[in-house]
Amino acid sequence: MVKEFLSRAGHTFEVKNIEEDDKAYDELLALGARSVPVTLIGDRTITGFDQAQLRSALADAGAPPSPDR
Repeated sequence: MVKEFLSRAGHTFEVKNIEEDDKAYDELLALGARSVPVTLIGDRTITGFDQAQLRSALADAGAPPSPDR
């Protein structure tokens, strides 16, 4: 859902698959996260799909507003 949300709003992102990439898994653990999705925007780490936090982090990073849907 995070990928769909960001794509629909026209934001670019990088996907890392922790099941196929040991380095990505190590990065996840270093963040203190134990579940996915984890989204990094600027200096903010968002775990799960939380539209309000995603919109806030994008706004703080100077990105254009995301759609309400």
